[in-house]
Amino acid sequence: MSEKILTIISIQDEFLSIISKQLAEIAGDQVRIRPISVKHLAKETIAEGETVLVPSSFLLPLIRPFLPQGVACIVAKRGLNFVNMRELLASGKGKNILVVNDTKLHTDETVAALREIVFEHNYYAYDPGSPIPEQIDFVVTPGERQLVPEGPMKVIDIGYRILSFETICEILEALGLGYELFVMVNRYMKSLVALSNESTTFKIDSTFGKRAEHTDGKTAKYYFEDVIAHSQAMKDVLRIAKKLAKTHKPVHIFGETGTGKRMLAQAIHNDSPVKAGPYLNINCAARPVDVLERELFGIEQEGRISPGLFELANGGTLCIEEIDELPVSLQGRLLQALVEGQIIRTGGHTPVPVHVRIITTSNIDLSAQMDESKFRKDLFYYLAALTCEVPSLSKRMEDFEPLINTYLQSSLQRADLVIPSEVIQLLKRYPWPGNVRELFNAVSYMACLEEKVINADFLPFYIKGRLQNTTDLPLQQEMDEHEQNELIKRIEEHGFLEESLAILEVFVQGKKQHESYGRNMVRKLLKEKKVILSEQQLRLRLEVLNELALLNVRQGRSGTTISRKGEVFLQKLQLKNGVH
Repeated sequence: MSEKILTIISIQDEFLSIISKQLAEIAGDQVRIRPISVKHLAKETIAEGETVLVPSSFLLPLIRPFLPQGVACIVAKRGLNFVNMRELLASGKGKNILVVNDTKLHTDETVAALREIVFEHNYYAYDPGSPIPEQIDFVVTPGERQLVPEGPMKVIDIGYRILSFETICEILEALGLGYELFVMVNRYMKSLVALSNESTTFKIDSTFGKRAEHTDGKTAKYYFEDVIAHSQAMKDVLRIAKKLAKTHKPVHIFGETGTGKRMLAQAIHNDSPVKAGPYLNINCAARPVDVLERELFGIEQEGRISPGLFELANGGTLCIEEIDELPVSLQGRLLQALVEGQIIRTGGHTPVPVHVRIITTSNIDLSAQMDESKFRKDLFYYLAALTCEVPSLSKRMEDFEPLINTYLQSSLQRADLVIPSEVIQLLKRYPWPGNVRELFNAVSYMACLEEKVINADFLPFYIKGRLQNTTDLPLQQEMDEHEQNELIKRIEEHGFLEESLAILEVFVQGKKQHESYGRNMVRKLLKEKKVILSEQQLRLRLEVLNELALLNVRQGRSGTTISRKGEVFLQKLQLKNGVH
């Protein structure tokens, strides 16, 4: 019987990891699960007999050129993991809840799912460009805490959304797998428990979904020519890495998350003396010690042998990612294997010779772990002899545009997509904590929009939300002179234009400092501008500015903030009056 393969394609690594684990819990005994990130799609081959799963129809136009004709493609429907929702279910009834997710589509889907199932509350979809509704009791997010707007509101994280039962049934039917209904339901419930409270611990790992994945031949698909290096920082990295590649000794690569350590490791292998051999990798993060031990060293039990990655990588390269997460109890065993060139399988007694080139990676400098006794000194000195540090994206900004252009042309086949220079400059102001990986995810999102030209309105939710709190963001909203004059007229009907402008200036300063203000603080700051208002006078002016949508007036702890329209109005008046 031919092997059943389910290929999962997504922009987000979190989706790939979580859905891979969910499906492994449900059908891992009968299906090989193959997660592919969009950024690696051009380097992968999808066969006619595979079944493909994508997170939404939004992604289909982007991936369709990479799919053979006739491939079964399933669009996932997402559900909520109720095992993670105890706190929400116990919160009483009638709460006003702000729902935060990574895109408008996903936010609306989450709101709809919550309204259908946990119908006792009022739900509001968060939009970075719109005011937050008044009297929000708390925030609910499916694993996207980093996108929650700043403020004192309580946050309930219900974990990443998982595949719905309907989609699971569709997948199993497409693969020709027959399960009785009660078995399918039980396995689905098992997957929810397995995924509960782990929303931030998943990692993409090549060992997912059976060892057959490791025997498909050489899997290192990147070469030094694939590395973008216009910046001096990356040129220095490549110069060092090319020298390290020619040796047989272990190489350690460290750098922040998303800097391209995996790509560099593959390039080193493909320029090494063992490039004709296999390239295998394993991620040490969030994996139980017994699983890591079996995966690395294999197992002997009751006369049966299951080889580990050291044996499967024999004659080639084994890349051990996030080596800083390797438990201390296994560090000594790893060192012994490296020094002696042999391993002993778990449960076995006979040494097995192995000839493997080792590459390790970490997100942090291992010396810090060593100083805290979390990493063995003898292993550190063995690995750290040949070290290569990959710089963060912020330290190689000369590569920013070439990275985008090369990715669009070579990986996404979207050379037609235009990102104007003003949008590029805007993107450069975002801090990119996820480095190149996050940049590629953002570009993939924009490429899915099927637009020919990208403007600031098409940026991903989380980037717009972050940039709207910076002082450098150019105001995209237009306001013609007629609308401007109409606003001035409406304000002057109450006789306090200069005072209103002073109020708007206070809130602009607050936005620069990521703060919202109550009336007492506004009165204090206005007094520093020599504008003296009673509490009643200030309340009247705030009400008018709120009615004109120049302010977002909220009661209580949330405070009041200036709207985008208010910023545009104030900026245009300042330019008109020669104020900068």
